Amino acid sequence: MRLKIIAAALSAVSAMAGPAAADPGRVLLYNWSGYIAPDTAGRFQAATGKRLVLDTYGEADEAEARLLARGTGYDLAVVSSETVGRLVEAGAIRQIGLSGIPNAAAIDQQLMQLYLDATPQAEGYTLPYLWGTTGIAYDRSAVLERLPDAPLDSWALVFDPANASKLADCGITIVDSVEEVVAAALAYLGLDPQSRSERDIEAAFGVLSAIAPYVRAFDVDQYDALLGGEVCLAVTWSTDGLAPLLEQGTDRYHYAMPREGTNLWADLFVIPSDAGDLEASDQLMDFMLAPEMMAAAARFTNAISSVSVPEAGAGEPGFDSPAAALPLDARGRLYLLPARSGAEKRLLDRRWRLLQIGM
Repeated sequence: MRLKIIAAALSAVSAMAGPAAADPGRVLLYNWSGYIAPDTAGRFQAATGKRLVLDTYGEADEAEARLLARGTGYDLAVVSSETVGRLVEAGAIRQIGLSGIPNAAAIDQQLMQLYLDATPQAEGYTLPYLWGTTGIAYDRSAVLERLPDAPLDSWALVFDPANASKLADCGITIVDSVEEVVAAALAYLGLDPQSRSERDIEAAFGVLSAIAPYVRAFDVDQYDALLGGEVCLAVTWSTDGLAPLLEQGTDRYHYAMPREGTNLWADLFVIPSDAGDLEASDQLMDFMLAPEMMAAAARFTNAISSVSVPEAGAGEPGFDSPAAALPLDARGRLYLLPARSGAEKRLLDRRWRLLQIGM
């Protein structure tokens, strides 16, 4: 899901300024910025003779709005798991047939079933690209200097105002994703992170309001802040939270999947309802789901492959950590976001923006 702007990735594919007319010699992909291995386009063209054209976005809401508006010209899009239910209900995406995607047979069915249990209306409309979690990245020495008895494996590390107030001076950031953060606050309170209860949502915002004065920023781009040592704690996506370890080999930052419950997210392939070349859509999905391509994608993004690729990160520091590999014994405390309606999402968005401006 997740934002990592790397110039090499963007220059490796053709940039798309806006919707384009159908062209049998190219395939149009809509994806998170910096979320594709740099050699993907070249390898796709060598394998198929078609040019991969990429259009990118930086926030899940942006992608959802674009697909809901129709007229994109995209053959394939990668979107966040929490948006798929709304896209299905709006008729913005079409069903996916598996006959032209043989590599889909290797998808991790346990993780996929966890997703479909939370969003049953998505069945038949999507295939997973990459997985990850939303947890806490923290500078161990900076945190323990201020909180010697810090609960390092708990949401209390940030959601308890007594802790947040002591960490404010070294910098706290929270990912700008209301559905994920509200779910985390519900888990901290011992409530169902998938709850739709108005009372529970109110309680979650009570937690967030209490720590908001100590938060430096609500941001989707925490990658640079973590690699640059600009903050000591971030509620963040694992793709960003694991970057210091996986990309720099430093253990300055640790990434925790809190014991009260951790959000599992997926970035998923969907076919826009107005896609003009379904054969191209299937061809690109099958290519990107090939084990060697998924291994490259997982290494490049710090995410978890949707298919079994033991060679992804093999022998590299940190790639065997639970957050990077997500072994079976680490999945018990995972939850997925519920499939909220458009009206429910708009109410959350309004509360979230008021929270950010101090109201």
